[in-house]
Amino acid sequence: MSGKSDLRQALPLAALLVLLAGCAVNNNFLRPEDFADRLRRDGVTVESVRELPPQPFRATSGSAIKIAGSEIGVYKFDKTSRVQQKRLDGIEKEKKLYINGLPYPVVVSGSFVFMGLEKNTEKHRIIESIRKFK
Repeated sequence: MSGKSDLRQALPLAALLVLLAGCAVNNNFLRPEDFADRLRRDGVTVESVRELPPQPFRATSGSAIKIAGSEIGVYKFDKTSRVQQKRLDGIEKEKKLYINGLPYPVVVSGSFVFMGLEKNTEKHRIIESIRKFK
């Protein structure tokens, strides 16, 4: 009988661990501009930050961050919105955003989509900062 009791006690804990694993990156409270601050804290030289219109990707906000002479795009999707979450899930699955029908590779982390990394000479340092952006 104690085996069933132990199992009943372990199931809620297992369910909680699965839930927490799926919520590993909770950065929905941050803004694209905050990523520039993360980069600076990580020692990456940020040359400029400017606002980007979020409408082409149906995001909530966007920024262009210039690093090593090349801009990366940082777009935020509001995960509290069912429509935004669905859009973000699709982007994460495809790992692409489309501009005029042309696919561009992206990195998705939490509520954010990062594009333009492949051509940036600081790509690896930027990716390290993305991992810490929570």
